[in-house]
Amino acid sequence: MGDNHGDQTSLQRVVDATEGAAFDYVLHLGDITDTSKTDFETGVEQLRSLEPYFEILAERGELVYIHGNRDEEAGTTSTGRHVTDGFELTPGHCLRVGESIEVAGQRFTTDRETAGRDDILLTHHDSQRQFYDLDARAYFCGHSHKARQVDRSLNTGYLWKEGTSPGAYFLVELDAFEMSVAVHGLVEPWHEMVCPDHAWYGTQFLPAAEECRLCTFGPDRPFREMATEAFIEAVESPAEPRTATVDEIVTRARELFVDTEDYGRQLFEYLDALFERDRPAPKDPLHPVGDGTATLRLHPNQSD
Repeated sequence: MGDNHGDQTSLQRVVDATEGAAFDYVLHLGDITDTSKTDFETGVEQLRSLEPYFEILAERGELVYIHGNRDEEAGTTSTGRHVTDGFELTPGHCLRVGESIEVAGQRFTTDRETAGRDDILLTHHDSQRQFYDLDARAYFCGHSHKARQVDRSLNTGYLWKEGTSPGAYFLVELDAFEMSVAVHGLVEPWHEMVCPDHAWYGTQFLPAAEECRLCTFGPDRPFREMATEAFIEAVESPAEPRTATVDEIVTRARELFVDTEDYGRQLFEYLDALFERDRPAPKDPLHPVGDGTATLRLHPNQSD
């Protein structure tokens, strides 16, 4: 579970729904509070008020949790206070960015680069690269609020966010070879689906009334990260003003992520649309250069 953004009711619902259950581990993937969207003092009070629910969950399994971007005061990372500067949860095990811990014989890490075959990787921000190129035993993340599964990678969506229906939590069974996932809506039923037009995106978990989010909103969000990763791999050094053709980026993306014709065609259409724009939009990862040739380079606003 993850992304309750300071809301108590959603955690209470998880506690009520799992009464009498026992788990090996209970994982929370961050954005426990809404500090960055409110203020530091409010975030501290939210965290303090949520502790009783974490205490109960910790009695039902080894609790491991991370914090997310909303758990830090708004502002630059150098000046923004973290909510834990004002209060820290007592129950469970806090896994901090860049660290690893062992809990009941299982190693958990936030480091994508060193996660080994027996480790469970936890991050708040979701990584397309890890979803499709996983070396760890399993990968769990949150942040984007887009619940989905690809093999042994799972984004847990959200428990609560303003302006939407109540979210969901997941029960996961993990063995040495595969991972089975069951979604549980907090109020209304959630369902799982694999869209025939976007099968490469994996199994999606959605409220009962919703259908494929890529059909509804388009694939721009996952394609932004995929295109950037593929570009970097294609040119090897993103710090230099290098370029790559649309075909080169698509070829590399298929090697990194999903090697299917449908995926390649859809990514090509996305990149081709970027190339046709007169000027890049703020979130465009790549922008065109050259005179009539389909070459792209990193948008100046994109970091490497």
